[in-house]
This record gives sequence, C-alpha cells and structure tokens, in this order.
Amino acid sequence: MKDEEIIEYILAEKLVTTVDSTGQRTKKQDAKTRTRKANQTSSMSKAERKKSARKAARTKKKDVAGQRIKKKKTAKAMKKRKAMGL
Repeated sequence: MKDEEIIEYILAEKLVTTVDSTGQRTKKQDAKTRTRKANQTSSMSKAERKKSARKAARTKKKDVAGQRIKKKKTAKAMKKRKAMGL
C-alpha cells in the first residue's frame, strides 16, 4: 500500500458521535465501516439468514408497546443531541 492509500483508508473509517436517551455520548464507527469490518458469525447460509431476518421483522412489527417505548426514547435522545449541538 502506498502512503496515499493508507491515509485514504484511515479517513474512510469515520467516527460518529451517538447520544442515548440518558444523554450519554459514545463514539463509534459509522455503519458502512462496521459492515466492511464485520465477520460472519453464524454458519447459516445467506438464504437461511434472510429467512430468519424476515421472521424477526414480522415479530418485531407485532410488538406495539416496544415500538412506543422506542419512539419515546429516540425522541428524547434526539432532543439531547439538538441541545448538545450535534
């Protein structure tokens, strides 16, 4: 790798500041970088993983109370982000 390529690779790993509903800040890499670095953790095939993901999505849709709580926490976190100027 040339120096320019190394610098470009480091810059591509962007850090993002996240804030949870309690107002605690954490820095982590953006989703694109985490996806690129991720390992396959299960021995399932891609089709099986997709199938289980679809089932999980259906199950998640039925959890209305959980969605309500998530919406409240997200709104609270976004409010804190705005106050912190992020």
